Amino acid sequence: MKGREQTSGPLLLVEDDVDLGVTVKEYLLGRGWQVEFVQSGARALTLLSERPFALVLLDHRMPGLTGLEVCRRIRSEVAPSLPVLMITAADDLDDRLAGFAAGVDDYLIKPFALPELGARVAALLRRVDVSSDAATSRLTYADIVVDLGTRVVERGGRRLELTRMGFMTLELLVRRAPAVVPRDEVEHHLWGGEVRGSDVLRTHVYALRAALEPAGSVPILHTHRGVGYQLSVGLP
Repeated sequence: MKGREQTSGPLLLVEDDVDLGVTVKEYLLGRGWQVEFVQSGARALTLLSERPFALVLLDHRMPGLTGLEVCRRIRSEVAPSLPVLMITAADDLDDRLAGFAAGVDDYLIKPFALPELGARVAALLRRVDVSSDAATSRLTYADIVVDLGTRVVERGGRRLELTRMGFMTLELLVRRAPAVVPRDEVEHHLWGGEVRGSDVLRTHVYALRAALEPAGSVPILHTHRGVGYQLSVGLP
């Protein structure tokens, strides 16, 4: 049916606010998604260990296990590649960086409009892993190596821990290096046609740069304000 979504599995909604959880679940059900709603991080981890889900919508601040703790355990113990959308009232840079470091793919700030929630969920679910034809491909630029099959990234022989969004951003920049990639092209690569606030991409790039350029390393990821981003050696 037009306007309804299909996924390979149900969505897992983790929200301790019952009223908000019911509202979100009913909206998503109306869009054609299957939804499992739980109120605790512990219950969410149990379900994730028992059966597959297509995506997790995860409240940030919950009693018991917080959203960040749940996301870390999803990444390390349960489903490393499972998309995670964090729903939070916290909107400062440190909170977003902590979330991305834990493995969050995208943020939705409370209060939010339900159509925006639906758009974020659809955008995350549209992303597909690297096709089988490229399963063993390796991309390189300077001392950066990106293995598309294993999703392992190294710089100078040092393995980097990247978020899903960081990996996708780096993959695009390496493919195009040393060209400057326009900001809107990076946004389209990450989110398709969905619009994001300017801080969202900037935060992902900030986290990617921190992983690529630890103290004492040669800068390689450059921002051209108002234009885009570039991987290049030898620039100041």
